[in-house]
Amino acid sequence: MSQFDRFVEEYLEFLWKSSPVRATYAGIHTYDHELDNVDRDFLEEINKKHKEYLRKLEKTEKKGLTDDEYVDWQLLKNSLESEIKSFEEIRFWEKQPFVYAEICIDSLFLLFLREFAPIEVRTAAILSRMRQIPQLLKDGQQNLKDSPEIFTTLTLEIVNGGKKFCKTVVAALGSAVPKLRTELEKTGAQALAAFNDYDTFLREEYLPKSRGEFAIGRDLFNFKLMKNHMLPYNTEEIFEIGKEAKQSTEDDLKNIAQTIDTNKPWWEVVNDIKKRHPQASELLATYQKEMESAKRFVLEKDLVSIPSGEELVVIPTPQFHRPILPYAAYMRPAPFEKQQKGFFYVTPIEENVAKEEQEKILRGHSFHKIPVTALHEGYPGHHLQLVRANQHERKLRRLLRTTVFVEGWALYCEEMMADAGFYSDPRTKLFKLKDQLWRACRVIIDVGLHTKTMDYAQAVDFLVNDAKLERVHAEKEVTRYTFTPTQPLSYMIGKKQILELKKDYQTKLKDEFRLKEFHDKLISFGSIPICLIRAALGI
Repeated sequence: MSQFDRFVEEYLEFLWKSSPVRATYAGIHTYDHELDNVDRDFLEEINKKHKEYLRKLEKTEKKGLTDDEYVDWQLLKNSLESEIKSFEEIRFWEKQPFVYAEICIDSLFLLFLREFAPIEVRTAAILSRMRQIPQLLKDGQQNLKDSPEIFTTLTLEIVNGGKKFCKTVVAALGSAVPKLRTELEKTGAQALAAFNDYDTFLREEYLPKSRGEFAIGRDLFNFKLMKNHMLPYNTEEIFEIGKEAKQSTEDDLKNIAQTIDTNKPWWEVVNDIKKRHPQASELLATYQKEMESAKRFVLEKDLVSIPSGEELVVIPTPQFHRPILPYAAYMRPAPFEKQQKGFFYVTPIEENVAKEEQEKILRGHSFHKIPVTALHEGYPGHHLQLVRANQHERKLRRLLRTTVFVEGWALYCEEMMADAGFYSDPRTKLFKLKDQLWRACRVIIDVGLHTKTMDYAQAVDFLVNDAKLERVHAEKEVTRYTFTPTQPLSYMIGKKQILELKKDYQTKLKDEFRLKEFHDKLISFGSIPICLIRAALGI
């Protein structure tokens, strides 16, 4: 093992030990019985340690590194700089009350969902973590100040979902492991009481004084563009790319809508098509069927290699995720677990929702939209690409990633699969373009929200009026954008970069270019910035 790789091993062990829940998420189970420490002094010590690792990394003699080691060096340097900046200047730990609720809920959910060990072993770890929830929420409460109202309101929704999930876990595990039922009920009641206390604090004491600012500002936004994604653009350039993408997509929408109905604008054509959707009870089965169809098509057309041993299952979105996931989402397999089982979440229709409201929600699951969503999230999109990244021999490549590559690849796949003939119905193409318009609007909103040129209400109206999202979904979307700066722009910017890379690589290889070989090579590097892939491909 090289000196650099020993340094990486030391850093990763520090990472797992300092954040046991992150370790569990990654598939490292040494610390499954422990919960993160969010005490202010402990968080300060972690930040100091990050600075130490950064100093050591910057002293590394880069001339002695292999090509792969140099890529890892760059990724880790950027990651550490971003962690430090996030702690010291964005100060998420003071402004985002949902962080503490999500740590607690995710710590249990990961152990409950992923079957990496016998149920008795995972239940013991869940019990241990449940006992630590009251202290974590108490420490988190002490950290909070200057939260935006929207963050506190969102946290109340997440806490409510977390309480329901906590009851579900206790009941399910009590049946699965009867000998621990009594202890589960006792410990679960204590965790539930802690959630209730946190809820009361947020609702009665903290919400009235939650008047902080969610926007990170132009300088920090540019920093994230450079360090998180290694993009060659600043906020102004990103904004212009978004505007151009929006205009060109609107033009394409008008043209294809005319092939369906010459008497209506594209959004009215879309509204007509939305009337054809599964019933609430059929949602999961419909998505499962389309996932399987997309996978068969990729294999039949030999578009990209599908890693062996992978699995993808469709399940209802966990209750605590539903406030920010109105439609569907994907959860990747753990990078360091042998079982490569991904989960595709579909947000179900709640039973107590009125029929009229159910219909509004179901219109977001049109039969002509679901195939595009399925390929984006499953094959050859997120699931295939992230399973492939999890197979990388270098540990940092499995762990560190940019959403520009991850989301860019999935959006690129939407167009590539259409070109390959997966869907040819103009109604499906119309929905693909409608979703692309939504992604273009995301670029504009992402920059606008965080450079303070657009407020929350304007962003919601923009999605409703221009992208034609239902208002209930637009509100959930914009809420997520407020605390994920530079993620919303990742789709369009990533697709743009991949298409440019493909064109340049095709020019380089000329007649020797093969689409499958390009795809396999592209996703072989991990989910890294595309400029690093360019260098590796000699472009």
